[in-house]
Amino acid sequence: MSYGFGSMFRKAAAGALMGACALVGTSLGAQADTNIAGKKVIFVPISMGISLTEGWARRMREHAATHGYSFEVRDAAFNTGVMSELLAKAISDKPDVLVVHNPTVQLLARQIKQAESEGIKVLQINLQSNQPSSAFVGANWSQIGREIAEDIVKECGAGTGKSGKVAIIPGQLTAADSVMMNDAAFKVFEQHKEIQVVSNQASDWEPEKARQITATVLQQHPDLCAIFGHWDVHTMGAGNAVKDAGKADDVLVYATGGGDSVACKAIEDKILDRVWSYDADGQGRDAGTMIDLLLQGAAAADGSMLVAESPLKIIKAGDGYDASLCWKM
Repeated sequence: MSYGFGSMFRKAAAGALMGACALVGTSLGAQADTNIAGKKVIFVPISMGISLTEGWARRMREHAATHGYSFEVRDAAFNTGVMSELLAKAISDKPDVLVVHNPTVQLLARQIKQAESEGIKVLQINLQSNQPSSAFVGANWSQIGREIAEDIVKECGAGTGKSGKVAIIPGQLTAADSVMMNDAAFKVFEQHKEIQVVSNQASDWEPEKARQITATVLQQHPDLCAIFGHWDVHTMGAGNAVKDAGKADDVLVYATGGGDSVACKAIEDKILDRVWSYDADGQGRDAGTMIDLLLQGAAAADGSMLVAESPLKIIKAGDGYDASLCWKM
């Protein structure tokens, strides 16, 4: 399957972003006081109360306080219907920038298009709609999916003496991260026929559902070699099921996530084994900078999205474990 997202991420508009940065130069504070004080930014996340969105909001608030524009959060609390309503209200309030955290590739596409058509710049953060907008800050999901799949092949594939059986636990099958990571991972697995994906069930981002899925899979496939969870928070439920089954030394639990201290604690507690972190704290700073630029009129010369791709940190259990790779609220 191909959704065209990979090319969107890779088209990072690096030259355009460098040009946008040139708008700011070394006098961001002075220019911001003149040009962006008093402007309005609204953030509509999937949910607050988790380190990912709380970390982003903290950094975006810092930028707003520094440069004198307002920053408001409207929390959908994991309710997609409420999120659509909140976004509709946010558009009617006419902010200068709207920051959107997409639960699926399609849910908010029409509203993102509407906002842009009404002159509201939309910054998509980490999870992308299939509707392009002014800017995106987030992870390269195709790269993460490929790298984790390659590591799974190394640990579970030919010559390892392992079963090659893998369970994948997305948050939502139609979320951008799951679409892109699955696409990239399956391309790797197709080149290694010894790898068998025995389950690909979404947890709806819920740790308890991920735990139940994993417990069932382990009953059906006691020789399971690896679990690939698409977000560390719900994957901890899967890791707990592995630990409860007494298989922590047999089943590798992979996850992605924002890389906060809770993820490191899960590795220390042998709940997770390897986390591909996109560093939510750094993403928040990047989002704040991108907002500053958008408020000053930054745009890609060719009309494409401005993209700031998040650097990755790989946090692994074992001798190479490094707790400093995680951040704290």
